[in-house]
Amino acid sequence: MSVYEDLSDEELWDRSRSDDLFDRADSLMELGDRKLKAEDWALAKNLFGSSYDLYIQQDRNAEAGKANYSFGYCLYSLKEYVDALEALERSLAIGTEINDSRVIAFSAGPLGDTLAALERPDEAIEIYGLAIDTFAELEEFYSAGINSLSQGELYGVKGMKTSSLASFLRAYNIFQSAGDAFGAARAKDRMASALIELGDYEQALAHIKDALATFEFMEVEERIVHMNYRLGWTHVLAGNNAKARKPLKFAIRKLKEAKEFSGAALAELELITALHRLDDDDQVDELSRRTDRIRAYFEHAGELHNVCYVDLLTAEKFMGLKLHEAAAEIFRDVIERAAVIENRSLIRSSKASLAEALFLMGRHQEAKAVLDEIDSKDWGENQPELDKLEKVKNLMLEKMAETLNIIVPESDK
Repeated sequence: MSVYEDLSDEELWDRSRSDDLFDRADSLMELGDRKLKAEDWALAKNLFGSSYDLYIQQDRNAEAGKANYSFGYCLYSLKEYVDALEALERSLAIGTEINDSRVIAFSAGPLGDTLAALERPDEAIEIYGLAIDTFAELEEFYSAGINSLSQGELYGVKGMKTSSLASFLRAYNIFQSAGDAFGAARAKDRMASALIELGDYEQALAHIKDALATFEFMEVEERIVHMNYRLGWTHVLAGNNAKARKPLKFAIRKLKEAKEFSGAALAELELITALHRLDDDDQVDELSRRTDRIRAYFEHAGELHNVCYVDLLTAEKFMGLKLHEAAAEIFRDVIERAAVIENRSLIRSSKASLAEALFLMGRHQEAKAVLDEIDSKDWGENQPELDKLEKVKNLMLEKMAETLNIIVPESDK
């Protein structure tokens, strides 16, 4: 423990004006640490900047590296990403030059975050790898795990779901080995996300249930609610609509109690989806009213992507009733809205659904033109969407064969 940690703020400010440069630098550094913990990023940034200059004058390179990565972290927190990048690259270079693992690790972590914010994912992924390895070497397991989670998220953004799962699994192993049950449960949640996109709903549900059990044991209310929502949502994706009802109803009630109305509306949308798919004729009118109410809420809140998801539920209902033209009209509208909000995955998914509707309407050329606009490579390893696209392509072949009066042999599968 540094002697400066025992001093009051007033004493530190007095010593920050000392003629002794050593004393002045360390006082400014301690003040910066305190302001950082208080999330006073602007003042902390200035204090770290001043202490860095003094450390450089004294050739105290290890301290200069710490001051500089702290300075860079403040810049990142202030969303001054270009300046943060420069500062963090400088502190990483200092750490590498003097072979100081601590400076390297604490520079690499926020540098990865900064590169991600600047939409440079490949570089960020590489730097996160350095941060994970170095934090693990230092036995800073929490930071190693957090950086592994961040790396996994970026792999996911790039559509590299297997690599994403590997990063999340590494985070789980790090947290688990350190006895961090909360961190391990968080990693399980993220592992489930990757598995869902890989189409492995059974394993995803197992991880979600494990995470939920941990959070219930730890009595972390916010996470319990979140995991119940995730459990219900995943059951809907897996087609276990009856099993989705209990966790979703719990999540809706708790989110409303917490006045988190957007989250409650999302959970209710998943519940409505499950109930629609259960084909309970006694609830048709009630479900229709609830759908309209949720759509109106999202539209009023300006959450256009969620408005689109509500509309897709209506389109799915129309497809089930063989009202293909009405469904196609909704799919077109969703594509236009998704283009406005630049939601590319929603555009691709809706185009596949539109193509399916058009094929079923007999408008084969128009359907094929829409299908040709979708590049399967854009889905990466998203198996459910790849399966959906394959289904539509098979439908195209079937309809073309019918048009040409060709008998298509049955698959060997």
